[in-house]
Order: sequence, then C-alpha cells, then structure tokens
Amino acid sequence: MKFSKSDKEYFERRNKFAEEIGKPDLYETIDQWPLFVGTGNFARFLAILELFLPTIEVPGDIAEFGVWKGSTSSLIAKTLAVRAPLSPKRIHLFDSFEGLTEFTAEDSDAKALKGMYQGSEELLRKSASVNEIDDYFVFHKGFIEDTLPEFIAKAPQTLFSFVYCDTDLFSSTAVILASMWARLSPNGVMVFDQWNMDEFPGEGTAVNQFIETHRAEITLITPVATRQPTLAIMKRYP
Repeated sequence: MKFSKSDKEYFERRNKFAEEIGKPDLYETIDQWPLFVGTGNFARFLAILELFLPTIEVPGDIAEFGVWKGSTSSLIAKTLAVRAPLSPKRIHLFDSFEGLTEFTAEDSDAKALKGMYQGSEELLRKSASVNEIDDYFVFHKGFIEDTLPEFIAKAPQTLFSFVYCDTDLFSSTAVILASMWARLSPNGVMVFDQWNMDEFPGEGTAVNQFIETHRAEITLITPVATRQPTLAIMKRYP
C-alpha cells in the first residue's frame, strides 16, 4: 500500500501521544478536535464537505451506503443543520452493521477482510439524539442488495441530490449504481470512497463498468487533496 509506512509511523506517534496525555475527558477532546485529528482524516472531511455543499440546493434527499460508525452521515447532518436548517432533506442510511460480508469474484483478496468495518446502529442513534440530529436519519438496516430495492419499491418518488458509496465491494456498488442513478437529480453527485484502490478492486470494477455505459451523462470529479474519497461523478442535464 502506497501510504503504509507513513501510516504506521503516524499511528505509532499517535498511540505514544495518547499514552503521554492519559485519558482526557471525552468532550474536552471532541471540542478541541483540530488539536488531535490527523491530517489524513482532516483532509477527508474537508473533501466530503467540498463535494456536498454545492448539492444543498440540488433537489432530493441524501443517501449513505456503508455507514460504519456514522461519522460521514453525522458530518452531513450537522452541516445541514447549520447551513440549511429549514431544508426538508433526509439522510437515508443503508448498512447491515455486520461489516464486510457479501463477496464476489471481482472482490479478489478483499475477502480476507470479512467482518471488518462492523458499525453500531445503537451508538449512532444515541449520538444523533444527543446532538439533536436524529430527525435527519432514516435507517435501512440489512444487506443493501435487499433493502435498497425494497425501499425504491415503496418510495419510487424519492429523488436524491448526494449519494455517498462506501461499501468497498462489487455487488453492493453495482446495485447502488443500477438503482440510484435514475433517482439522482441533475447536478446531483455520487461519491465513491474506495474507487481504484488495490485493497478493494470490486468497488472500482463496478464503477468503471457503469461509467463505460453512461459516459454521456457523467462529469468526473477527482478529489485531489485527500486519499479518500477517490472519485465523484456528477449527473449532467440531459
């Protein structure tokens, strides 16, 4: 992996720093988060905001596929609460909360990571309640291959302005693209966290196959100031 050496050194420094300062109060640490967050994570959140903010005025809801612990969805909800407090936009959260599970041949060696990125719906709900952003969230718990078609069948009128795809794997990414593109508003944006990454070839394969058949409808956006997300596509006016 390109950044493995620098990552290892960073985590070693971070662990040593944490040991030196002991265990500070949770919210004292959170409220001073720029003091503690690494530049890699800081760059990621800035990149997500840069992609998301222009879509606030695009009609439609928001969806995140692959929620994990909920930091991205919480970032978006809090941004909406500050920048568009009267907006009716909701954030649809699709995740089994069981980690990586549904592998195909296209995912190759990613199968060795089975069970990784297992999140906690309960923790996310409690955090959302504390921060008064729980009304933004609509949970769709289960395998995306099942829950997304079920949701679309029940609410075919729902359009989207921003879609964040962070499932890592081929099958779920392919279903998301096949199901959500027709429901993405013009000038809406779909973001991919692991496109073109060796560790997760399935996501990139699904995205590339989709781009090949939809070139006329897509504007490619490359986030250049972050490792992840790695690609975004904007839907053009017909």
